[in-house]
Amino acid sequence: MDTVPAEVEITGTPNYVEAWSAARIPGFVPAVLKRWQRERGRLPARLYITLCPQVEINARGGLPDRVRELTDPRLRCRHFTGCHKPYFVILFTSEDAAERQAEVQQLLAWSESYAVSIEPERLRLEFLDATEDLDDEAEPARPGRTLQELLRTGELIHILE
Repeated sequence: MDTVPAEVEITGTPNYVEAWSAARIPGFVPAVLKRWQRERGRLPARLYITLCPQVEINARGGLPDRVRELTDPRLRCRHFTGCHKPYFVILFTSEDAAERQAEVQQLLAWSESYAVSIEPERLRLEFLDATEDLDDEAEPARPGRTLQELLRTGELIHILE
C-alpha cells in the first residue's frame, strides 16, 4: 500500500479496553504506519499490529526475550502519542503473523492487538485481544530487617566503617 489513510474504523473493542486504548487516540495508528512506511517502504494491505506502553516494558526490566524471538526487529518501533506517551509498536506481516501476535500479546502488559486492513479510504482495525496486567506470580517475601533493627544491632555502623 503506498498511502495510509487518516480515517480509522475500529471494530470489536470491548468497553473496558476502550478506556485505555492507544488505537483510539485520533491519528495515532495512521501516524505509526505512515512513519514506518516513510522509513522502511511499502506495507502490505493486511497486517497485524500490537501496541504496548513503553513504560510497561521498562517496568518489567525490558522487552521479554520471547518477544524478541517472535518479532522482526525491522517491524518494531517506538512512537509517541499526542500526549507524549511512548508506545512500543510491533507489526506482524509474515504468513504466521496471527500466531506470533497471539503469543506476543500474552507477554506484554497493557497491550492491545488488531488485524489491520489498509483500504484506499480508511484503515480498518479489528480488535483481536488485549492484556491488562500480567498474571505474574507474586514474588516470595524476602526475609529482611528494618533500618531500626540494623541500627539497634550495630550492623549498619559496622558496614559504614
